[in-house]
Amino acid sequence: MAKKSKTPKKSRFGNPAKAAADTAATTNVVSFTDAVAKRTLEPLLPGFTSWMGQAGVDAEEIQRLSDLLMNFFKNYAQSIPAPEAGNLDVELTSRILDSAGGFHPEMRAAVSLALNSYLKFLLTTGSWLGTPAQLQQLITMTEPKAALAANSKYAQRVSRPFLTPGESAASAEELVFVHRATALLAWIGEGREVTTSGLLKRKDIQAAAACVDKNAVGSATRAATPGAGHDAPMPMTSMTQLPRLMDYWRALADAELIHVSRQRVTVTGLGRVFQSDPDERARYAVMLAYFLAYDVLVPYDDDNPKSPVRTEIAEILASAASSHPPETSTVLGKTPVGDRRDYTAVLVETEIRRLAAEGLVVIGSHLVVPPVLRHAVEQLLRLLDEHIVKHSRGSRMPSKATYQLRVQIDGITPPVWRSVNVPAEFGLDELHETIQCLFAWNETHLHEFVIGTHPASVRYAPDNLELDHWGEPPLDEQGVPLDTLLGLALDTFSYSYDFGDDWQHTVSLTKILPAAGPGILPQCVAGSGHPPQEDSAGPHGWMEKIAISQDPSDPEHRHIRDWLGLRKGQNIDPAAFDKALVNKRLAALRTVQ
Repeated sequence: MAKKSKTPKKSRFGNPAKAAADTAATTNVVSFTDAVAKRTLEPLLPGFTSWMGQAGVDAEEIQRLSDLLMNFFKNYAQSIPAPEAGNLDVELTSRILDSAGGFHPEMRAAVSLALNSYLKFLLTTGSWLGTPAQLQQLITMTEPKAALAANSKYAQRVSRPFLTPGESAASAEELVFVHRATALLAWIGEGREVTTSGLLKRKDIQAAAACVDKNAVGSATRAATPGAGHDAPMPMTSMTQLPRLMDYWRALADAELIHVSRQRVTVTGLGRVFQSDPDERARYAVMLAYFLAYDVLVPYDDDNPKSPVRTEIAEILASAASSHPPETSTVLGKTPVGDRRDYTAVLVETEIRRLAAEGLVVIGSHLVVPPVLRHAVEQLLRLLDEHIVKHSRGSRMPSKATYQLRVQIDGITPPVWRSVNVPAEFGLDELHETIQCLFAWNETHLHEFVIGTHPASVRYAPDNLELDHWGEPPLDEQGVPLDTLLGLALDTFSYSYDFGDDWQHTVSLTKILPAAGPGILPQCVAGSGHPPQEDSAGPHGWMEKIAISQDPSDPEHRHIRDWLGLRKGQNIDPAAFDKALVNKRLAALRTVQ
């Protein structure tokens, strides 16, 4: 079965990449917003087209980009009555690009290219009227790599319609897997015996299997009883031979609805709530759906997250959970039963039908993920997106340059800093991992990058919808390359780690060097200062603990030395720096580019 992304269904607008440019020519009526957009952009349009011509862009491409740009401003003028051609709102621009991507990925790429060219024109001609941080953020957002990343992230395509608690509860009550899980929990009741490996004993297989609609019986042999009819229970020597029962068993345990010890399985307090409280059942149903579908989609390791089977399933689920679910005939039934010529298609269809058998997707005229379960699907796709990004680092295109960065922890005396070489295309998520290694942080707390100065600063952090943020949430740091952040009159930004202890790091671009060879970067080249320990109450707390550890007269001396893990005669040299040890930690991050 060919991927839908490779053979997009034709729209009534024709070529998606040209649709935005062509739309303006299909109407004879000029709306008020169209007139506003034209009046806004026209003063700068001749300079923009001339600038592109001087850069060697051919006339036809200049016209296409100009038309796309005009169409962008028409959309923009619908939300802002008096737009400025030299100052764009970041959030609104992002929404317009997302809307274009919702129509078709090629549309987003085309509009992004036009807008990115225009923003660079504003930069080089000094026509930008907003803050440098806003311009930097907009250029980053519209870079071709950013558009490609946005189109390739499965989780971003999920549409989650608003459901009231009553609607969520009613939807959960109809789910097949909820009925089966409830039946299995009811059967477990006050507890059942298990083997030393945490599985049901053979005598209980038949009753447990019936709870999940499987007809099986525990037996000392797999051989069927002579003369038994076709509807006789399947003999099983272990519950591991019943995949559906094992799926529910693992999912209930992972969701902490049951507790499995070496002797018994019991229903937990959460499991009893799941059974008895319809209003809470929807929340636990989402959690259970997450674990029931986990093995289908998310790899336990990074060996091959982009396998054809896995990416095809992700493509189907992302579409089925979007606002435009696919027609079932375009997804299933493409390969005749028994035809092994397209083995990938057979495996994909098998998995989709298995999910459908549990009610995790609904097969009708269209293939749809029930709205109540879209949060679970979104989180699974987000995990897969992260696996794919990490796996893709090993096949990075050759770097164009090396950035030498100085990273210093603020507020510590003597100074604690490191100088590290990284590829110019290094993502912020990769820089986060690098900083963790530079200072031996344990990655047990939240972090955030802040680009620019307040109030025009831009914040980046891991994309996590479950976290609460003050004010506007930060942008996703995943895959945001350094070379789109540094160089626009900006060579310094900040990195915060552990919002309780508040470790502030200043990151500065000190040199731009030739590209390094494969597998060399990141590499620490210099530094000074002993890295502080986690949870030591920030810079002041760390310096105070060092002072106490070296002062035998202090009443906290022994306690602090024990906390620091110091043996008799040992002391911490605040200025100590071991470059070899830092590079040993960094070695795990080096990939063949």
